[in-house]
Amino acid sequence: MKLTVRLGLALAVTALSPLASAHAADYDPPIYVDQAPEYTPVEVGSGWYLRGDIGFALTKPYKHVQDFVGLSNFDEKRSQLLGSVGVGYHLNDYLRTELNFGILPSNKFSDTQLVANGCNGHTNVVLSANPLVIQPVATTQDCQVGSYGENKGYSAMANAYVDLGTYSGLTPYIGGGIGLAYNKYTLAEGRKNCKEVAPNSSGAGGFACDDPAGYDGQVESESKLNFAYSLGAGLSYRLSQNVSMDVGYEYFAVPSAKYVTYDNGVFNVAKGVDYHAVKVGLRYDLW
Repeated sequence: MKLTVRLGLALAVTALSPLASAHAADYDPPIYVDQAPEYTPVEVGSGWYLRGDIGFALTKPYKHVQDFVGLSNFDEKRSQLLGSVGVGYHLNDYLRTELNFGILPSNKFSDTQLVANGCNGHTNVVLSANPLVIQPVATTQDCQVGSYGENKGYSAMANAYVDLGTYSGLTPYIGGGIGLAYNKYTLAEGRKNCKEVAPNSSGAGGFACDDPAGYDGQVESESKLNFAYSLGAGLSYRLSQNVSMDVGYEYFAVPSAKYVTYDNGVFNVAKGVDYHAVKVGLRYDLW
């Protein structure tokens, strides 16, 4: 009897086992875990670089003619220095582009002569010491009288360069650019340099110009944006992983720019600025 009961229980357990498994499967579905996508870092700044350079104009952008006799007192202060800063991008291993902002050469000059009693003004004269009475009295002053000119300019250029391969650490390149140049000239003819002199502590003496604004002479000035272009070539050398130095030649021209010139003792306005220059610069790659 006991054996019969045991066999019956065993058969019941065996028959119910699949049902229990199926019931458990309804409530415990398999869990699938998706793998996170592989992170790929973004390379910021690749291909971009910063640059800056200084240079010296080998020829005069603003030309004068002084082949005459009778030069009174010509004086010129000229700056042949130039420079620029900008940003560039390597399109590939051989081609790169740049956007540069620069300062162009400048000059100031004058042709004057000393004119006795050329400037009118007044001085303070003591009429009475006690009490102190001071009265302005008309007088004159010797002064330089002549003409003055000034030229200056700035540029914004879009350039492209072709690197011609690297040989023994040196990379030759050629290139050019187009852009805009801001040119300004000022011409003042017949200007007098009337100089004020302060009176003494009591208020006597000194010299005051009667009309300082009237001593500017006949002034002509123009500021204008003009089309500009450049051509150049040079060599670059990599100093480190990110820094390169280059030495180059540049021809820069602004065909429509006006400037003041000094031709045989006469101040004129001429057209067309250009010069040849050598430049030394640094590039910093933003890898």
